[in-house]
Amino acid sequence: MKERTKTEIKTKSLLSVLLVVILLLLCLTPTALAAPEQPLLQISSVTFNPATVSPGKEFKMVVTLTNHGDYDAHNVTLDVLSQSGVTDLGVFSMVGSGSHFYREEIPSAESATIEIPMVTSPNAEAKNYNLNLQINCETSGGSVYNFTETVGIVINESDSMSIIAPDRFVLTENDKGVTPVEFEIANFGSNPVRGVQVSVSADGVDFTKDYQYYGTFEKDDNDDFSADVTTAETGEFPGKITVKYMDSFNNERMIEKAITIVSEEATSQSTESGEENFFQKFLRVVFGIGA
Repeated sequence: MKERTKTEIKTKSLLSVLLVVILLLLCLTPTALAAPEQPLLQISSVTFNPATVSPGKEFKMVVTLTNHGDYDAHNVTLDVLSQSGVTDLGVFSMVGSGSHFYREEIPSAESATIEIPMVTSPNAEAKNYNLNLQINCETSGGSVYNFTETVGIVINESDSMSIIAPDRFVLTENDKGVTPVEFEIANFGSNPVRGVQVSVSADGVDFTKDYQYYGTFEKDDNDDFSADVTTAETGEFPGKITVKYMDSFNNERMIEKAITIVSEEATSQSTESGEENFFQKFLRVVFGIGA
């Protein structure tokens, strides 16, 4: 009799535990799977045009809002509030339409995009920034819902390095009897850059030095490049100057400048030693000059 009582107690205990587990599963499963009985707006994607945001440049932030709720969202507004950590937009400014954007409706399980035109400060440091956004909407019954979101914007460096050179190099001999090509490179960006190297090339032109490695350029640093050149022929020779470096985000950058090297001295030498022109031939034939 006692053994039967113990068995019944164990059975009842197991049934109680199983009942509790089943109730918990029934309570938790619908909550995890069902959409909330309200509009629920969330940012599903953020893209930028152009894709790279640079200091002092305009861009468009395209925000896609998706309604994950059971109810349609009406009178949807998006406000760009501030840059995280400050009370205003910081290094960002709105362009044209202001910081308030409106969509009439985003139905349940659907999405809508909002295009936000902005511009960055020319002095903005290249790094990641966060912007605080406020999203508001209503149901058809007039209930109001508010959602806060934060989006990240990476301000990348613009071309920090600059090539300071004329478009045309007219070759003239210096006091040493050589014809140099000289130009300058400088870091006008807001961050140091590393691994700076310069190369120069032009078809039909020989350089005593066509490459030089400089290393690190701090902000506002500059340096010169100089090489002596010779040309086998006269005329104009198209070429280019190339600068490569690593920016503060460890991105390899390259800038180029098209140049033209003009050999005029060789042209005058060729005229003196070349064939006689029409006027010289006329004098020789008529007057016997130069015969």
